[in-house]
Amino acid sequence: QIVPIQTPLEAARYARISTSNEISRYIHALAERYPALVRVESIGRSVLDRPIEVMRFSAPRRDDSAQRLTAMIVGSQHGAAEPAGGEAMLMIARELADGYLRPLLEEMDVILLPNANPDGRDLGRRSNANRVNINTDFVLLTQPETRILKDAVARYAPDVLLDSHESAVLKRETLATEGYLTDFDAQFEISNNPAVPAVLRDYALNTFLPALTGRVTDGGLPAHRYIGEITRIKQPITNGGLTLRNFRNAAAMSGALSLLVETKLDSREQVFPTYRNIAQRVARQLLCFRSFLTLAHEQRAEIQAKTAMARAALHRESLTLYAGYALNQAQPLTSIPMRRLDNGQLQQLDFPDHRHQINADEIAFPPMLVITRHQDIIRPLLDRHRIDYQPVLQSSEYEVVAMRLDAPANSTLRAGLLA
Repeated sequence: QIVPIQTPLEAARYARISTSNEISRYIHALAERYPALVRVESIGRSVLDRPIEVMRFSAPRRDDSAQRLTAMIVGSQHGAAEPAGGEAMLMIARELADGYLRPLLEEMDVILLPNANPDGRDLGRRSNANRVNINTDFVLLTQPETRILKDAVARYAPDVLLDSHESAVLKRETLATEGYLTDFDAQFEISNNPAVPAVLRDYALNTFLPALTGRVTDGGLPAHRYIGEITRIKQPITNGGLTLRNFRNAAAMSGALSLLVETKLDSREQVFPTYRNIAQRVARQLLCFRSFLTLAHEQRAEIQAKTAMARAALHRESLTLYAGYALNQAQPLTSIPMRRLDNGQLQQLDFPDHRHQINADEIAFPPMLVITRHQDIIRPLLDRHRIDYQPVLQSSEYEVVAMRLDAPANSTLRAGLLA
């Protein structure tokens, strides 16, 4: 009997998180043992020149004409601050190569990216080496790690994608000053920006998300739809961020069914049998990953049909200039369990419910965009997004219908129509 390869976390007896070098050695060792199933591919390098690598799982195909689902999981965008997803992915890789999940590869390919921010992991920080939160850099694409992730989505064209995160229940400088901790185990969010094709948003919200949260809950980990970060006990409650700056929404713009998972990151104030309760944190992520992959496998035909429709609809649906949250008039208050910091007891607190999403200011998708100023700023941005453009060398005049808008003070406000 072949002895399974230990992950770095297992070899360290859960006394610390794995280093980037240890993760790289592990995935290469797995690929060497199972060359017919696993390939390791380098997709770029971090700010400090560390490799960013994926594991590509695919069983030999019996029928080359059959369309196979491609599922992708991305972990550790927030480096050492949220490492459990990357650690769990190494165990999922072993299960795909020779374990519980191996049969899935008969009908689907799996792409695993366990260490999206290797500099952050090794420097012990949430950001990358330039101190940028890469998960909110997918519009400007200023960092090599975000450009690598964007290019990876284009390269592997996943039908379904899961972005893995953790969230601290102890928020020392905000919620804790009011005497409370958040209390949750796992939460999932869909790609909710209105630019994401409607067929994906509807399918994710009404079919895939309920099935996924139900499966995780049935597995013993209570799960629900994402509730936005709670930093004070009187704040309005929303779902996940609507911006295209985050990876979940940006990835969905390729036509992928893209979701986020966030599991509980236990308070460092408590004492646990393993380093910062890393064993339990990894177990939470493991259950979420297994549930995601098995559900995607079961619904693979429907997912492929939806993503094909979404990709055909890209740039054909109307363009929404504003998205935001407003008070849910049907249910203006919602009760959420919060844990008291002084005695650890759960207490139901009422919050204004602002989970009603408003999409406004729709226009027909423009056949072209003309940039008449600030080309020195816009051109490199278009290059980073690999958006085709051509310089216009001669002036021309056209009749157009123009909307002139004032710039809003911040991204939560609508732009006013001037003329």
